[in-house]
Amino acid sequence: MTDTALTPGTRPKTGRGSKPRVNIVERREAFLLAACRVFLERGVGTATMQDVADAAGVPKILVYRVFPSKQALLDAIRDKVLTKIHEVWREPTYFYGSRLYSMALAARVQPEPYLLVFRYSQAGVEALDWGAAVTSAIAGYTRERWFAPGPDAPPGAEARADYASRLNVGPFIETLIRWIEESDGLDDESRLRWTARIQREFHLASREAFQLGKVDHRYGMPPGSEDA
Repeated sequence: MTDTALTPGTRPKTGRGSKPRVNIVERREAFLLAACRVFLERGVGTATMQDVADAAGVPKILVYRVFPSKQALLDAIRDKVLTKIHEVWREPTYFYGSRLYSMALAARVQPEPYLLVFRYSQAGVEALDWGAAVTSAIAGYTRERWFAPGPDAPPGAEARADYASRLNVGPFIETLIRWIEESDGLDDESRLRWTARIQREFHLASREAFQLGKVDHRYGMPPGSEDA
């Protein structure tokens, strides 16, 4: 049995009919990041798929082979961020501020998609569903962990709990953007400490204000905090 790859004098097949292997996952990620940079610089409504291709340094047809439309590309960016949100919120932690901290650290590795989605979520662009999608994801976890009505809650507690769970999303995103950019003048330890205090007061005061009753919860301050 002869292995032509090992036979002296043979050469790898080249030319017509032979193609180098393409890592589709890496190519997809490269196009996605290029798009995020373009959208951050020029705006989602203004930037085109040609702009994305130019930023990626490839013909436009290659971008379309991975993302068949601009909407498909935008959906992929949204889904990347939502996937990380769900991943972080599934972490078994019971300290105020810990998930915001974990989210910020994860986003700093590759900040463009997160800054893009979070900024547009706050802007309320009607053509995108990013605001609704991000709010639903974060509020859903907050509703489950912080605002589940207790057995002694007055009638209508379910609707009040839904409303309370959404009130924290806006400040959460604003804080997260500044944490990712490190533009608030604080170090990570200080950020976590003051955010934990704010979240604790918001949680407890909101439960009282919206008459959500009493429940047992295990949330506390991060280790090392003065009032942990």
